[in-house]
Amino acid sequence: MEIRQLKTFINIVKLGNFSHAAQFSGYTQSTITTHIQLLEKELNTLLFERFGQQISLTDDGQHLYDYAEKIIKLEDDAKNALNKSNIPCGPLIIGIPESLCVFRMTSLLKEYSSLYPDVELKIKYGTSNDFRILLRKKVMDLALFLEPSIIDPDLTNTPLWPEPIVFVTYPNNELTKLTELHPKMLNDQTLVLVESDSNYRILLEKILQKEGVHLKTVLEVGQIQAIKQLIMQNFGITLLPLVSVAKEVDAGELVLLPWKGPDINVTAFLVHHKDRWVNHPMKAFVKLLQERLINNCT
Repeated sequence: MEIRQLKTFINIVKLGNFSHAAQFSGYTQSTITTHIQLLEKELNTLLFERFGQQISLTDDGQHLYDYAEKIIKLEDDAKNALNKSNIPCGPLIIGIPESLCVFRMTSLLKEYSSLYPDVELKIKYGTSNDFRILLRKKVMDLALFLEPSIIDPDLTNTPLWPEPIVFVTYPNNELTKLTELHPKMLNDQTLVLVESDSNYRILLEKILQKEGVHLKTVLEVGQIQAIKQLIMQNFGITLLPLVSVAKEVDAGELVLLPWKGPDINVTAFLVHHKDRWVNHPMKAFVKLLQERLINNCT
């Protein structure tokens, strides 16, 4: 019985299926399956019952889960107790929205990996809602949220910097002639937007619903780079963090629109579960974030 097999087992239980556990841990699904098969062979029992795509723990699986959590916690406690040098090492899993990871934090993440080579750094893309689930299941250490505010009592949050959200379009769009863009002016426009659970998209949709605005088309695209390419091909308009389009705006490939509707701005927050012990890798990341980014973004 190996620690990595037990961690795989715990992740499957917490995330609900083999494919999610594989995606989260960075293993292939065949590796995840092998970990469980080896555990079942060694323990001479079945750990999961399978009903099509659904799985549930057997009685023996539940017993193992109780022990596995204790074993993993003891491993973490032992590492923390023996790591008296305060040199960060071990795993660190951070959730970061694409716009922050790609357009704000690339250099910081590279520097962190260089400074602390013994930290097993894993970065996960997603939205605040994705990260909430993983933080509460304690399979993620830290996350950055983009939200107007955070009121979750079980999550500890630190406001970092305001993240301006802007409308942009291609240079020849008729809307670029406006001196003010009001919500009603979006009637019959084509919008290319990020995922539906993105907070700035949710804010926009509430504004449009209140104003009774009818859009011609809403195209949902999962990656910001793909959204920008569509807009530069005269597809319509989009709503994105300013940092993610600044380069194209400066180059004249995209044009900012003068939004005069209600605020759609959000703030970047650093978040972890209130019961999560802040270990050396987490402390080192927070310190570097404060030194390199916070002062430059506020």
